[in-house]
Order: sequence, then structure tokens, then C-alpha cells
Amino acid sequence: MNSYKLINPIAYRQLFRYIYSMLGLLFLLIAPVQAQYMHDGELILRMGDVSANKFPFILAKDQGMYKKNGLNVVPKFSPGSVATINKSGIEVAPENIYDPDDKTIEFTLYVGGSGPMIARVMRTPDAEPPTERVVLGTTHHVSRWRIFSGPEIKSLEDLKGKRLGFSGVGAVSHNYWLNFVEHMGWDPHTDVTLVGGTLNVDSLKEGKIDALMGPELHGTMALMNDFPMLADLGDYGFPVAGSALQVNRKWYEKNPEAAKAFVKTGVEAIAFMKLNKAEAEKTMIKWYGMKNQEARDLFYTELLKMDSKPYPPYKGTKMIMQFYGGWDARTKFKPEDFYDDTIIKELDESGYIDSLYPGGKAPAQPDQ
Repeated sequence: MNSYKLINPIAYRQLFRYIYSMLGLLFLLIAPVQAQYMHDGELILRMGDVSANKFPFILAKDQGMYKKNGLNVVPKFSPGSVATINKSGIEVAPENIYDPDDKTIEFTLYVGGSGPMIARVMRTPDAEPPTERVVLGTTHHVSRWRIFSGPEIKSLEDLKGKRLGFSGVGAVSHNYWLNFVEHMGWDPHTDVTLVGGTLNVDSLKEGKIDALMGPELHGTMALMNDFPMLADLGDYGFPVAGSALQVNRKWYEKNPEAAKAFVKTGVEAIAFMKLNKAEAEKTMIKWYGMKNQEARDLFYTELLKMDSKPYPPYKGTKMIMQFYGGWDARTKFKPEDFYDDTIIKELDESGYIDSLYPGGKAPAQPDQ
């Protein structure tokens, strides 16, 4: 009898049992690690206002994208931003609002206007780099806001001498008006009156302002209330430092992989939003209380304009520095002190962002 033929199959079976047992043990050891979050604990995502630019980041929560990428992120709006948007007819559920007095919340992730952050730094005489926050990307690089007014105003020239509504000095709505007034060749101090705290449709209804410079969500509600659109700033190509993916700099230095997961989730959510209107509408209803189909259709049209590759606002950063700091060679800050494009470049140059879209090509980007 050939002993090789008897012993060899037995040896192979023993070898396979050993390999399978080791693989099983390895799986048991690895599986719990994979199930855990990359970043321990809950991360509150602080959102500066209730607008279209925040939409992908709440959609990501509804679609389980944060968890898929190893993060436990909970998006929350500020009470002030909710109070403002309520005046335009949007209803935000209480559970989606954070308590600013809750000292247990450590804010590390933000989606909000990078312009106000840059303006605040530039208006602080003793400010020194590095900044507390760093911008990792933005959802738009050129202005997409629109001007709405009462029917008595027929042209842009009619806005001279009128009251123009914005939220606060340094805010995106403020620098948009400054851009526009400069474009018209007017003096912002004598030719128009900029009225703070009026970025809402109610202020138009009540006659507190003559015109409103509104983002997508405000614009949708203005149209729903029969206020005509006077101009689309998208036609002017004004650079903007708008709503941005921001992180606490010290946290970022300690958690680079978690920060990368945050940006990766953002680009995935933008792509999903553009390709899945029905799912996007569910989130509109859940988070913004948009029960009217016409409002959702108008809003979704605006969402489709969002940049697929959210690079930092290069030109917009310089613009804000010039508006609010008289930025020149003497300043202590450089535009690069406010942003870090490492992560978004890696995601883009690797082809990952393009791979999220049909045909392996993301929609064209505006001039950054």
C-alpha cells in the first residue's frame, strides 16, 4: 500500500482545519474592532444656520454614512439659526437643535460660514496664527444667492437708497451685499442702508427692508410667498467664503483619520443627494418640515448646484480678508492660515470623488 496516498490527504485535512481555525480566530479578533467607531464617543456637528449648504450633512446622518465611515456624528442646529429660519416658514424639530449652555458638549466639527470666522480674526488686532478652526473644504466657491424684493422695485438700480437685509456684520449675507454694492459702484455707507438681523422673509412681509439677499432655503420660501427674484448672484461669479467643513485645529492634529472620514462622508453625501431626489425629499420633510411639493422641487433644483468637489474657498478667503482686514502685505495672516486642502486633494486626485458619479466623472466645478 502506498502510505503517501493515505497520509497525505489526512495531513492536508489537518492543515486546512488549522488554517480555518486560525482564520476564524482572526475574524473574532478583528470583527469587534471593525464594529467600533474610528473616533470614540459622539461628535456633535455644529451647523451655523439652517440652509441648503447643511443639507448633505444631515442627509449623511439619515443614510448612515457617518457610521459607515467610522464616525458617530450627530448634526445639530443652533437655536439662533432656527429662530431666524422660522421667520421664513421653515420648521426644525427640537431634537435637531443643540443647547449652547450645555457645557458637556465639546464642539470639534462645524459646517458653517467660513467668512464670519475669517472676518472675526481679521477684525481682532492682536490675533495671531494659527487659527482655532481650520477649513477643510466648502460646498460652494461662487455666490449662488439671490436678491428678492417687493413688486415696487423693478430693477437693480432701484435698490439705490433702499434698505437691504442681512444677518450680521461679517456674515455671508453681509459680504455678499458689499460685493454687490461695490459692483454697482455705490458707497455702502451713503447709497444704501444695510439692516442687520433681517435675513428672513418676515422682514420683507413687514416692510422692515426693501430687499433680501437670500440663500437657497430663504429663496425658496421667498418665492413661495410671492416675492419676485430681482437678481441671481450666480450670474456675477462673485467669489465667496461660504458654508465650510471646519474642524477644531487641535482636534484635527490628533485625529487626522477621523477628519478625513468627515470630509469623505461629505463628498459621498453630496453625490448621493444629486443622484437620489426621493431620498433627499425625505430628509427635507424630516429636518426642514418642507411638506409642500413645489417648495421641495424648488429647493432640490438649488441643491443640484452644489459643488461636487468641495475644495476650500481660495478666492473667497482673500476677498473676506480684504473686506474686513484691509488685507495687504502687513497682515500677520496668509490665506493658507485659514484652510488645509490636503484631504480633499487626496480624495480628488485618487479619482474617488469622480467614481461616485455615473460615467466616473463628477459635474464640472466652478472657478475656485
